[in-house]
Amino acid sequence: MAKDDVNKVVERYIASGRAEKDVNKKEHYFRMALQLQPKNVHALNNLALLLQHERKFRDSVALYEKILSIGVVARPYPVYYNISICLKNLGNLEGAKTYINRALGIKPGDEMLLELKEEITDLLNSAPKGSAPKMTSSSPGVGEVYDHWDPPAVSTLTSQMYYADWNDYKYHRGLGETDLHEKVVREKLEKRVYCCSSCRYFSAGACRKKGKAGRKVRSDSICKQFIPQKD
Repeated sequence: MAKDDVNKVVERYIASGRAEKDVNKKEHYFRMALQLQPKNVHALNNLALLLQHERKFRDSVALYEKILSIGVVARPYPVYYNISICLKNLGNLEGAKTYINRALGIKPGDEMLLELKEEITDLLNSAPKGSAPKMTSSSPGVGEVYDHWDPPAVSTLTSQMYYADWNDYKYHRGLGETDLHEKVVREKLEKRVYCCSSCRYFSAGACRKKGKAGRKVRSDSICKQFIPQKD
């Protein structure tokens, strides 16, 4: 089979795997692609993400490491991030810390990376967690008006605005293809374009989200449950 024909077949296998809902069929398509092109980074990344979702963390790490060994990923921090998650779930906290630090060495201000590092650090330090949640300044009491700035992570907003779901976002992020969308989201947060007044739950000065219905909010505030209206 000619090289161009092989490429087209592999692309079809990958596309079929991503579109398929059945987990076993998804894995089958990705492995078929890898039979033809064992070093195809797209197929490797898709299979690694699938196995990670299925909690087959050791197999997933092996695939991510293969991607890194091929040496064609220009910005490997998403791969480091996913390896760190897998190692954390395997109980290898020192290894998880090493990889998240590598990711942060490339993109030091990334919120999602920083959140994972904090989680790993807490686990390493065995920080005791209180049995009862504490009220914070972002949790107004009954009758108070919510007026705080506590936005969701940029990654969360990006996945909501530009991708089909979280896994779709992670796939594109794993290949370093989400930077432009993340930049747009970050700028909208900085300019307060994203705030309560542009949330789908905001109406007539109040939050209409289930469980918060009727709570008064300032239009220029924001909370973790903010979901932007579609542009």
